[in-house]
Amino acid sequence: MANRMYFVGVSTGASSIQRIFPEWVRLAGVPDAVLIGLDIPVGASPQAYRDAAARMKEDPDCRGALVTTHKVSLYRHAADLFEAFDDDAKLLGEVSCVVCRGGRLQGQAIDTLTGELSLRTLLRGETFTGEALIIGAGGAGLALAVVLRRHHRPARVILTDVSSDRLREIGCVVDAERMAIRAPSDHDRLIASLSPGCLTVNATGLGKDRPGSPVTQGVRFPPRAIAWDFNYRGDLKLLGYARQAGVEAVDGWEYFLHGWSQIMARVLGFKVTPELFEQMRGAAARSR
Repeated sequence: MANRMYFVGVSTGASSIQRIFPEWVRLAGVPDAVLIGLDIPVGASPQAYRDAAARMKEDPDCRGALVTTHKVSLYRHAADLFEAFDDDAKLLGEVSCVVCRGGRLQGQAIDTLTGELSLRTLLRGETFTGEALIIGAGGAGLALAVVLRRHHRPARVILTDVSSDRLREIGCVVDAERMAIRAPSDHDRLIASLSPGCLTVNATGLGKDRPGSPVTQGVRFPPRAIAWDFNYRGDLKLLGYARQAGVEAVDGWEYFLHGWSQIMARVLGFKVTPELFEQMRGAAARSR
């Protein structure tokens, strides 16, 4: 039986994983594994998510999937097609990892693990104690807010979103300030009001899945601020503005590496040891 892994996203063919996957599965000892992209446009109908889940269930060679962009929508519209969810999937209302065995789907939320591993790397192992602004209250943004409260000591956590309904939905999930945003200039004003050493995170698809930026070119960052974009491809305007301001700018490459390696391990049945992860990191760097 083949090991078939699905990749549910918006533009899966443009992802670096297409070049990296063959080398990673060789390193992990599952060289027969293949990756199948399932592209679903942003704002698709509920049926599109049900069709994706049904396709996995009906494919005898499917071992599971990694989900980007559509994590919340897959949970919301296709939950009844899953046999089980882990605790974080139920808490966050999202599925980033699907494990499929014998046509039975289990949904997992790995963003909390990915966020913590990536944040610890970004902070060089330190605990974050400053103010954090997370732009975008989707699955990844909400997961990072949970990570900050679970594992760090932030002075303040702010979650923004263009959807007031979404902000109301997550009110009981994490202790964070929630602010509805109408325009990028709203983020500019908010960032300027933060304390030195703050963390600003773009957890939206702006700059990758959709054109645009969550801030304007006139944004002013506080001293010693860190700007982090969960995207690693696209125009990444937020990071360009941060570099112009002379503050630290970090793209989503580390987030990408941790997310894919951890989910591949669960789907394909191997363990990500520190030694294997370093081998995977090196192979990815050569293919970037």
